[in-house]
Amino acid sequence: MKVRSGWVTFAGVMIFIVGILNAFDGLVAITQSRYIERNIGGELPITNNVKTWGWGALILGILLILVALGIFSGATWARVIGIVLVGINLLFQFAYLGHYPFWSLTMIAIDIVVIFALAGSSGQDEYTDTYSTS
Repeated sequence: MKVRSGWVTFAGVMIFIVGILNAFDGLVAITQSRYIERNIGGELPITNNVKTWGWGALILGILLILVALGIFSGATWARVIGIVLVGINLLFQFAYLGHYPFWSLTMIAIDIVVIFALAGSSGQDEYTDTYSTS
């Protein structure tokens, strides 16, 4: 029986959760942009349009969910793309720091741990053999 590495499974679960949270955050920013602009301060780089950042968060969230499903299936490409997308999410959250400091710092910390989990395991040690006693 083959058992997946705990770090890879952890990374897949965390990418899935981060993807759902990003998608939800993007939907809120798109549908409630006036509320967010009124109640939360701070300047955003590139554009100060909250709807634009909401679309970015929604698209990134959907891509992260798809990559998480690829990681669960054991695809090597998903781990590579996962590192890239989580790195982009880290930069995205850093840029979003002006609006949601606590949220962004929490997401940045999660992104760093996920990159470590995906980059720290090679394809050879992704599965380990276990022996049954029966």
